[in-house]
Amino acid sequence: MLFANESRAGRTLVLFLLAPALIGIVTGSCVSAASTVVERWALGQLAALPGLLPIVGPPLALVVTLGVVVYVTRVATPSTAELYIVTYHDPNGRIPLRQLPGRVLAAATTVGFGGAQGLESPSALMGAGFGDVLGRRGVKLAPYEARSLMIAGASAGIAAVFSSPALGTFYGMEVPFRRDVDARRFVPCAVAAAVSYITRWWLIGPRHLVVMSGSPTIDLSFVAGVALVALACGIGARLFASMDEWLHARAQHHTRLGRALAAGLVLAAITWAGHALSHEWVTFGPGYIAVDWLFSASHPRWAIAGVLFVRAAATLTCVYGGGGGGVFTALACCGAFVGQLVAEVVGQAETFVFPLLGAASFLGAGYRLPVGCAMLVAEISGELAVATAGLVAVSLSQIFMGEASVSDAKADTRAMHRTQPSEPPL
Repeated sequence: MLFANESRAGRTLVLFLLAPALIGIVTGSCVSAASTVVERWALGQLAALPGLLPIVGPPLALVVTLGVVVYVTRVATPSTAELYIVTYHDPNGRIPLRQLPGRVLAAATTVGFGGAQGLESPSALMGAGFGDVLGRRGVKLAPYEARSLMIAGASAGIAAVFSSPALGTFYGMEVPFRRDVDARRFVPCAVAAAVSYITRWWLIGPRHLVVMSGSPTIDLSFVAGVALVALACGIGARLFASMDEWLHARAQHHTRLGRALAAGLVLAAITWAGHALSHEWVTFGPGYIAVDWLFSASHPRWAIAGVLFVRAAATLTCVYGGGGGGVFTALACCGAFVGQLVAEVVGQAETFVFPLLGAASFLGAGYRLPVGCAMLVAEISGELAVATAGLVAVSLSQIFMGEASVSDAKADTRAMHRTQPSEPPL
C-alpha cells in the first residue's frame, strides 16, 4: 500500500506540475522565437520598405502560403485553427506531428508577408503537439491523463502568444465547446499557461494588445458604455462569424489558386486603403500595429470606424484566400476599436477601459470564450469594478452573439457526452 501511495503521488506530481511546467517552458520558448522572427522582424522589414512597396507583401502572403500547404503540409483540412478542437473531440485523436512544420510555416508566411492574421492557432497547436508527445511517449500516463497534457499545451500556446496566462489557462478547456468548460483540466492548464507566459516574459517580454492607463469614473455613462460595448461587440462578432461562414461556402466553388490570387489582389487594395486612412500599415499582422495607431493620438471617429472596417475586411479576405494564420487576436483588435468608439461617445476615452472591454467581448463572443475573456479583463485591470464590468460585458455579448461562432468544430457538451466514453476524474 505504501508503494502504491508513492506511485500515485508521483503520477500526480508529474501530471499536475512537472509535465505541464516542461510543456510551458518549451512552448513559451518556441512561441517567443516565432513571434520575434515573424511579428517583429519580418513585419518590421516589410513595413520599412519605401513608399507603397509594402503593398506587394499581402498578395504574396496568400500565394506563398498556398505553396507551403500544397508542397510542405500536403493537407488543407481541417484548418490550423480547427485542428486542435477536432482532435480534442476525437477520443483517439492525435496531433499530426508531421503536419506541424508546414502549418507553422504557412502561418509564418501569411503573417510575415503582411496578412491580417496572427500566430495564435499554430502556437496552440505547437503546445498541444508537444503535450501530446510528452503524454503518450515521454511519461507513463493513462490515455485520459495524456489528453490533459495535450490540452495544457494548447493553453500554454495561447498564454505565450497573447501574453495572458488567465486567457491561456481557459483556452484549452473552453475553446472546444460552445457553452461549457472542461474544468477537470484546470490545474495542468494553469501551470502550463503560467510557465509559458513567464518564459516569454523572460525571453522577449510580454506584448499586451490593450493596457489600461487609469481607473474609470463609475457613473451612469460608464454603465451605459458597458452595455453599448456588449451590444456592439456581440452583434459585430455575429456579423464577422456570418461573413466567415459565407466566405467558406463561396470558397467551395473556386480553386485554391484562384482564391489565393483573387484574394491577394483584394487584400492589396484593402492594405492601401488602410494606409491611406491612417498613414500606418494597420492591416499587417494580428492587430498590434492597428491598436498602436489607435492609442497613439486622438483620431476622428470616422477614421477609427474606417480602420476597423478595413481590418475586419482584411482578416476575412485572408480567411477566404486560404491564409495560414488565426483570427484570435484579430477579433480582439476589432473589439478594441469598437470599445474606443464607445468611449468617445460616452466621454471616457482616457483610461482605455472600454477598448479592453471591447477586446474581451468581441473575442469572447466570436470564439465563445466567456470565462477566459472575463478573466482576461480581471487580469489586466486588477480592479474589482472593471473586472465586474468585464464579466457583465462579456456575458451580454454572448447573448447578442446567439448560437453563432467563428469555429464550426465546436461541440455542445451534451453531444460530446453522448459520443465520447466517460473518463475517470483526474
